[in-house]
Amino acid sequence: MITDFDKHWDNIEKNFASYSTNLIKRKVFKEKFISGTVTIFIKKEKYSEKIEKTWIGRVSNIQALPGKVYFNVEIEKEISFPPEYSGWPKGWYFE
Repeated sequence: MITDFDKHWDNIEKNFASYSTNLIKRKVFKEKFISGTVTIFIKKEKYSEKIEKTWIGRVSNIQALPGKVYFNVEIEKEISFPPEYSGWPKGWYFE
């Protein structure tokens, strides 16, 4: 997950977040939203491609509704930025 949203990813109130479905970068069906999925969280500087921080963790309690997906963020630890994600725009990517 890549964003430049304020307070993401390590300072989200109650660890509860949402993404507009237009930020989901591949056609994804509800079956792909699996609680406990290991996730890389990347925070970019606003209006920039510069990476502020990167973490590994999990998403849980995923609720897909029309137009928006709600979920909890569980950060495990800060990690080095994986260079294979260089240049990727904001979004939620599934592999």
